[in-house]
Amino acid sequence: MFRKGVIVATFVLLSGCVQLTPPTDESAQSWQDFGYQWAMKGYIIESQSDLVKKVPELSTDRFAQYQSGYATGKAEYCKQNPFDLGYAGKIYYGICNDLDRRYNDEYWRGKKARSRN
Repeated sequence: MFRKGVIVATFVLLSGCVQLTPPTDESAQSWQDFGYQWAMKGYIIESQSDLVKKVPELSTDRFAQYQSGYATGKAEYCKQNPFDLGYAGKIYYGICNDLDRRYNDEYWRGKKARSRN
């Protein structure tokens, strides 16, 4: 029984480490969705040169779709209460710092409040 629990726990932990991968098709919607999901995970936007390392045939149009989706996702992600984000123990990568300088401070205030409990 213990062994089964360890296997399940390992699977759960590993599934949390899976990162988003760029789409393999040339669909504008796929790239827009990828940008949106990237932002909704709280990740900092990737540069075109970084994405080209992952997808060598990345076109300027697909990168623009990624940026568009990212902007939409970022706007939605940054509506979250940063204190609550920190208090919940979630990781914050700094995606909203350029929109609100206090976001990072509030996030860390939430993290500290969580650690006191």
